[in-house]
Amino acid sequence: MKQKTTTYWCCLYVILSIFLSVGTLRAQIKITFPVERAIFQRDNANQATISIGGYYTEGVDRVEARLVPVLPAQGQATDWTVIQQNPQGGVFLGSLTGRGGWYTLEVRAFFSNNQIATDRVARVGIGEVFLVAGQSNAQGFFGFGATGATEDRVNTVTWDNQNSNNTNNPTLSFAQLTAETLIGPRGRSAWCWGPLGDLLARKLNVPVLFMNAAWFDTSTQNWLDAAQGKPVQNRLGENLPAGMPYANLKASLQYYGSILGLRAVLWLQGENDAAARVNKEAYQNSLQGLINVARIEQGEVLSSLPWVFARTSRYAINGVSLVSQAIIDGQNAVINIPFNKSYGGPYTDNIQVPRPATNPVNGQEDGVHFQGQGLVDLARAWDNSLPPSFFATVVPVKPRSVVPITVTCNTPGVSINLRAADGFASYRWSNGQTTQTITVTGQGNYQATMKDNAGNTYLTPTLVINDPSVQVANPVISPSGEQIICADSSITLSVNVSTANIVRWSNGFVGRTISVRNPGNYTATVSNIYGCSAAAASAPVTIKTINIKAPTVFQSGPYSVQAVPDSTIFAFTDTKVSNITWEWMQGGRVLPFKESAIKATTISTYSTRSRVTFEAQSGGSLRTCLSPFSNTVEYRPTGTTEDGLILYPNPTRSRKIAVETLEDLKDVEITVVGLTGQVVYRKVMPTLNIRQEIDLSGLNEGAYIFKVKSATLNQAKRILIDK
Repeated sequence: MKQKTTTYWCCLYVILSIFLSVGTLRAQIKITFPVERAIFQRDNANQATISIGGYYTEGVDRVEARLVPVLPAQGQATDWTVIQQNPQGGVFLGSLTGRGGWYTLEVRAFFSNNQIATDRVARVGIGEVFLVAGQSNAQGFFGFGATGATEDRVNTVTWDNQNSNNTNNPTLSFAQLTAETLIGPRGRSAWCWGPLGDLLARKLNVPVLFMNAAWFDTSTQNWLDAAQGKPVQNRLGENLPAGMPYANLKASLQYYGSILGLRAVLWLQGENDAAARVNKEAYQNSLQGLINVARIEQGEVLSSLPWVFARTSRYAINGVSLVSQAIIDGQNAVINIPFNKSYGGPYTDNIQVPRPATNPVNGQEDGVHFQGQGLVDLARAWDNSLPPSFFATVVPVKPRSVVPITVTCNTPGVSINLRAADGFASYRWSNGQTTQTITVTGQGNYQATMKDNAGNTYLTPTLVINDPSVQVANPVISPSGEQIICADSSITLSVNVSTANIVRWSNGFVGRTISVRNPGNYTATVSNIYGCSAAAASAPVTIKTINIKAPTVFQSGPYSVQAVPDSTIFAFTDTKVSNITWEWMQGGRVLPFKESAIKATTISTYSTRSRVTFEAQSGGSLRTCLSPFSNTVEYRPTGTTEDGLILYPNPTRSRKIAVETLEDLKDVEITVVGLTGQVVYRKVMPTLNIRQEIDLSGLNEGAYIFKVKSATLNQAKRILIDK
């Protein structure tokens, strides 16, 4: 049963993944910042303002965003908030302030108050960001029994810069901190930082992000020399890459620290200096020198960056484990300098003593590095040195806002300019260009990375252009049918262009498709979301409407009401009448009759409207138009009606006789007989339920007998055909 359940959930996950992937491919709006699992440093009021940017592929006039906790009690949801009105150029950028927590970030886009698109980032955090530095017991190793974080909220940078001196390529990529994960740029395994992340996430109820620039077998003097641009050789006599180990710390501060913010640098180092018999003053001076360079180099953004120092000195010589009070005193001296923004971390010399004597990876003598449970104990010691009061009083570095891009179209509209903001020392675009403004013609992903005079990094949102060209073709209007319509109907006009184009019509409507009811000439102009317009408007499309007036209704006989259509329907030049039917009303009741004349035997009011079918004079499809309802006419019986048969006019000069009967008749025979008895006219009718006009134009003037015969009626009346 358990296996079947697991299979079910796996299949469901795959289906949902495919569904979400398809949705992403078809997205009309896409968040490009922040990325998945990015965590932003909160302030001491437990909140942070997050920049939210991305691109859209259809016309948008409002973008809203909100934060939804991933799990209940893992944050405080925000309401939908407008982050930008009327974004321009296909790229949007705004901000949202939230409380500490682990969130799904959602955005939605509107056009003319209609929601047209949504997107989401499943995991985004407002919490605590730390940069680890020092030597091997800070860096960590794979295979030493490290345990990963069990909390989904504990994350790491994935940028791997273990031995390279290339610090120009950090990436915004993050992952949950598992046991053997890299903690970028150089940390090896979760080490003690995974368990520490769990403790902090549960204690503070916020997510935690770690970076790790530590480098094994390095001294404080190594770090200071590298910070001052000097070559570095570690205790093993190895030459480190130029700028290392400091360059990784600097790059992390200038890139991640600027973009995400930072609570503090966590420093764990001292073993090498202790083994080298470095005295208190030398250790203090080199460590403080490193702090000073790091703060000065990063300028205003990171000038007040807090540091937290573990008190660490345990080393081993020939299998003998030793500690150095001089190193501990040097560390305490830095911590105790007033206004130095330096804080005491854990004492580590008394953790896991004795240390395991053998390196588990190479089998060599060790006695210095934590392993297994010792890493968990080290995490607890760090947690104890970071109480809630630390997070309430130590002022962190805030995340810096994402910087907008300005998009303008060139003339002619075959290219667009993307311009980053003023005031930066350098610019580098994702396509490799290094000018503040670049010109592009179509498809590509475009984002600028800027640096200030101190080297701190700022980003723009990414503009993604999917079309191969930003040039806009002249529009062509396609009507959904013939361009003659009824006054109460409509015709659809459309322009088949990319979703990245905006169509504006001569009647003021905006959209690729409009429904037209009114006669006139219609044209369309097209521009794209990047501000480029087509060279010319479309050719005009002329729409004509058939406007039918209400018919005339009158009492046409003792038992009938007659409708006559407005005569103008027969005078249209473009169309001709193909058929007319009628819709009758008696009082408020719909009658089933479709003829122009109906029987009326009850005193009441009657009205009707015509349903006229037209066809184009040049041929084509039929269209049926409705007139308004006529004015009502009140029917009242007239003349002698008691015998149930009325013939009129009598005498007749037109030789046409109208026949009306009180009751509806079936299988009717009408005959006209001369005075000599000869039948001169005969007609058989299946029904006689409304007024019928009998054409006697073939008869001479004189008197005749008019007979109506059915199963229920057999009457004859004398008629006279006059001159």
